[in-house]
Amino acid sequence: MTLTWLGHPTFILTTSTGLTALLDPMGASVGYPLTPVSSVDLVTVSHEHSDHNNVGLATGSPTVLRGLAGNDWAKIDQAIKGVRVRTIPTYHDDTQGSARGKNAIFIFEFDGFKVAHLGDLGHPLSADQIKEIGSVDVVMIPVGGFYTLDGKGAADVVEQLKPKVIVPMHYKTPATGPSLAVRLTEVDGFTTAVGASAKVEKVGKTISLSLGKLPATRTVMVMSYQ
Repeated sequence: MTLTWLGHPTFILTTSTGLTALLDPMGASVGYPLTPVSSVDLVTVSHEHSDHNNVGLATGSPTVLRGLAGNDWAKIDQAIKGVRVRTIPTYHDDTQGSARGKNAIFIFEFDGFKVAHLGDLGHPLSADQIKEIGSVDVVMIPVGGFYTLDGKGAADVVEQLKPKVIVPMHYKTPATGPSLAVRLTEVDGFTTAVGASAKVEKVGKTISLSLGKLPATRTVMVMSYQ
């Protein structure tokens, strides 16, 4: 599989089965340079905020799976191009959604891989949620705080899920627009909180992972958006 980070919560996931998926496409107001993404089979949307639901970023006519349906969670569990795609209902805050509403975690399972995009998760996971997610290889997790988990909260969720590869997202970078930049913290708060429990690597805009060649120790991969 390969994973390309466009910035904030937005990734392109390509799988060994031939699926290309655009995950949580952000709008232009977030601040990152955006170019239309072609040859996309699937777009996933964890929740309906403008920095996550710009489905028009994908050209053509991809399948669009939205984690929410109105004021409730959508129940998604289906196969697309050899990939099982399913959702886990969660919240955008730590008050049962009273501040920012609901959020859906998307799970992608293919050829022995299990990949999770946590969307704008805002709370520790319950025992039932951990059981539903199961053993996971790669997790994309928000770490910037205010709207989502902060660095310490994200480190706690990593301990709950115990993934092999952790990709932080939704934090402040030089590209982050002013309205978000005043709220979000940088990735360092997360990497500091993780401490000695994981190796931290700075990597490029795209990473390639093979199931038989995943890191031997838990690894945080801090990606580049350019």
